[in-house]
Amino acid sequence: MKRRLHHLVLVALVLLVAYLFPGCTVSNAPKGMDTDLVSKDDPIFDKSFKALSFKDLDMEQMWVERESYEDQDDVVIHSNTFADIVEQVKGGVVNIYTRNLEEKEAHVGVSPNDIIRIPLLSNLFDIIPFKVPIPFRSEGYSLGSGFIINEQGYILTNAHVIHNATDIRVVLSEGRKEYAARIVGADRVTDTALIRIEPDHLLTVLPLGNSDKLRIGEMVLAIGNPLGLRHSVTSGIVSATERISPGLNEKLLDFIQTDSAINPGNSGGPLVNLHGEVVGINTAVVSEAHSIGFAIPINTVKKVMPMLVLGKTERGWLGVQAVPLMPDKAFELKYPHEGGVLVVSVEKESPAEKSGLKPDDIIMALNGHPVGRFLLLRRELLSLSPGVQLDLTVFRSGKVLEIKSTLEKKE
Repeated sequence: MKRRLHHLVLVALVLLVAYLFPGCTVSNAPKGMDTDLVSKDDPIFDKSFKALSFKDLDMEQMWVERESYEDQDDVVIHSNTFADIVEQVKGGVVNIYTRNLEEKEAHVGVSPNDIIRIPLLSNLFDIIPFKVPIPFRSEGYSLGSGFIINEQGYILTNAHVIHNATDIRVVLSEGRKEYAARIVGADRVTDTALIRIEPDHLLTVLPLGNSDKLRIGEMVLAIGNPLGLRHSVTSGIVSATERISPGLNEKLLDFIQTDSAINPGNSGGPLVNLHGEVVGINTAVVSEAHSIGFAIPINTVKKVMPMLVLGKTERGWLGVQAVPLMPDKAFELKYPHEGGVLVVSVEKESPAEKSGLKPDDIIMALNGHPVGRFLLLRRELLSLSPGVQLDLTVFRSGKVLEIKSTLEKKE
């Protein structure tokens, strides 16, 4: 009896010590992009276009493109080819430094493994909540890259570079002058963001290329701020296009794969072709591999640019599950054409169901444009907001049908 009482006293003392002097460990990794810690009313957000709608926008002046992609000559490679391209574009690449809010966890208490186990009371330790995680917010810092797309000071970067930022500083290459920046809009789905500085001189603007014209094996340059090393340049080739990368939003987005060295801090910087055009936004690397990096195709960014300008990134809901059309399925459905996307299922009470879409329908065209590749259709749908009407050309049971459907906001 005395021994059991002694054990109870010892347990009480241990619990008292744990309560009065809790052990505390803090995780350094902030939580994901799903949590907004900074209000949209914060001064960090640019509200210039808040009162506008999609129909009010004229995107022709938002970025610069070459007049024709078809007339471009092949670039002659010599010892100074890369140097000439870098000299041409470096003024349009910026380094981005942010102060941001982070949500972390403090584990308060002591672990049962840290306490001498008492056989008679072992079950008691199994039900006491030691090491309870307590969320808290702290201030953190991050670095990234970006590039200027027009003379008004608009800069493209990654959404994760400026996520939950409370202060953004942009450093230009020439003279390393620093500017405060504000967030115009950010899209988590495509990991793209548009920020703005107030320039006091003429800026170097980078033209946007056509990522759909990229060829596997084509030479590219990655420019950015890796590990804080300002305005670093690496070279490589396009290793693959339309790459679905596990862990990088594989359900929605395809990437350009490149072996150009991309390191922490490169995020948001441009992937440039040998014509000095931006063909992608550098965004991620595979930590387990060497020379495998990913960039968001610039044509995807062009599609979502209106959403970034307005700061409205809510997608319209159609309510279908679709997959690429395989040859055996096309033969089974007696589909005589090339291309197309197969409807696998239709959600109940969705816009698709209301419009009459059915499983085994083959979508041939969207708004008059042939659907040749599944990923391009998915990219198109990423840019459409609720209320947009779709004109679908559908093959069903040997007939071609025209179906109209209006995207809705999904509850």
